[in-house]
Amino acid sequence: MVTFYDTQAQARADAAARGLREKVLCFVTRPGELLVFDHVPDDSGVQLPAGGVEPGELPAQTAVRELREESGLSLDGPRFLVSYFWEAQLPDRFTRQVCHAYALSVPADLPDIWDYTEANATGGGTYLFRFRWADLRAPALDWEMDAALPHLHRLLDPSKESSL
Repeated sequence: MVTFYDTQAQARADAAARGLREKVLCFVTRPGELLVFDHVPDDSGVQLPAGGVEPGELPAQTAVRELREESGLSLDGPRFLVSYFWEAQLPDRFTRQVCHAYALSVPADLPDIWDYTEANATGGGTYLFRFRWADLRAPALDWEMDAALPHLHRLLDPSKESSL
């Protein structure tokens, strides 16, 4: 279940009052495409760079940090899209969290596919992320990461109302 907030301030206040985790999702685009990744070798679904807001950190700072940690890309100027409450029964647990979505743009000359390894700070080991570009109109995201897509479409082309 996804419920949108009117403002990011409202979302952050609700997360603090209810003791909910805050998470940031990074919608990285180049013309007509969205950056997505798959975990290698497991199948955790098609995802976006994302991660938790750390104490004392603003969500926009989290977007820049998480993108760098998970993809190796150092981008500035994340543009806020929307905040929403996400509640779902996952295969191994029930989750409730507040998500903040940000848009970032990259130069068109990035590779079409690349692998990036991130060290797992909490449990040891590493993650291997295989990045690729998906069609912006239908990126086939999992984990309800597509909830903010209509807001991204409006940001990228305000003259058209997205049908997503």
